Amino acid sequence: MNLTKYDVFFKVLETKTISQAAKEIGYSQSAVSQTIKALEEELETTLFIRQKSGVSLSQDGLAYLPYLKSVQASLDNLRTKKKEMKGLNQAILKIGTFTSVSRHLLPSLMEEFIQIYPNAQFELYQSEYTNIEQQLLEGSLDLGFTCIDAIQQVQYQELYYDEMFALVPQNHVLAKYNVLSMKQIAKYPFIQLDEGEYSLPINMFHSLNLPVQIKHKVYDDSTILAMIRQNLGISILYQNALSDYDDLCLIPIQENLFRHVGIAYNNYDTLSYAGKTFLDFILKKTPEILKDKDSFHIIKI
Repeated sequence: MNLTKYDVFFKVLETKTISQAAKEIGYSQSAVSQTIKALEEELETTLFIRQKSGVSLSQDGLAYLPYLKSVQASLDNLRTKKKEMKGLNQAILKIGTFTSVSRHLLPSLMEEFIQIYPNAQFELYQSEYTNIEQQLLEGSLDLGFTCIDAIQQVQYQELYYDEMFALVPQNHVLAKYNVLSMKQIAKYPFIQLDEGEYSLPINMFHSLNLPVQIKHKVYDDSTILAMIRQNLGISILYQNALSDYDDLCLIPIQENLFRHVGIAYNNYDTLSYAGKTFLDFILKKTPEILKDKDSFHIIKI
C-alpha cells in the first residue's frame, strides 16, 4: 500500500517518535521527517513540537487535527471502496454501540450477516451517544447505534424504543408503590447511570424543575444493582439492560421514560458499499431478532 503524507502524520502521532514511526512503516527517519516537513510547509505552520523524548502536537497541530482526521477518513474510505470493488468479503465495518445493543441485538446481526458474507470483519467500539455521533462525523465509524434524542448532526433510522424503570431495595419506603413519580424518586439518594452527556432521567428531572440527589454516577448497570442491594441509593435503569434483579423492586415510572434507539450514519450518499449493505441488513433483521423480547418496542420500517 502506498502511504500518503497523512498516513505518515498519524503514524508519528500514534508512536510519538520519528524513529518508531519510520520503523513501523518501513521508511527511513529522514524520509519521515521530510514528509512531515512537507505537510507543515503546505499548511504553513508547525504541526509537531520536537523534543529529545519524542514529538507532541503543537497548538496549531491540535487545531488542524480534526480536519486531518477527516482527510484520513476519506482516504480510508477510498481504500475500502477499492477493496469492495473486489468483493464485499474484504470489507471492515466499524460500528459504534452501547451496552444493551451489544447484549441483545448486535451479536445476532453479526452472526447472520457473516453467514452471508463469511469474510466480513467487524470492529466494535463501545461508547456513549455523543461520542458515537462525533466519531461518525469524523469518519472513524461507519455506523453507530445510539439514542436518537441525543444526536444533532448525523442521519439515522429509528429501530425501537425501550422503557426505564425505577429500581429500589425491597425494604425501601418506595417499594410499596405500584407506580412512582419522578417527584417521589427525587427525594432519595440517586445512583445515576452514566450515559455520557445525555441522560434521559436527568433531563426529565430538570424539565420538571426537580432537584435530584445524585450520590453516585456509574457506567455499569450490574454495579448499580449491587449498590442498590447495599442500600447506597435508588436508580432508574432500562429493563432490557437488567438481569438477575429478582431481589429488587422494579417499578414503572409515571412520566414514562422512553429511549428511542436508532442506527446512525454521517451521510448515506458517501457511506461505503459495505456500510450501506449492513445498514439495509440491520433495518430488515432487527424486527425479526427483537420480536420475542418484550422490553423492546419495535418501530415498523
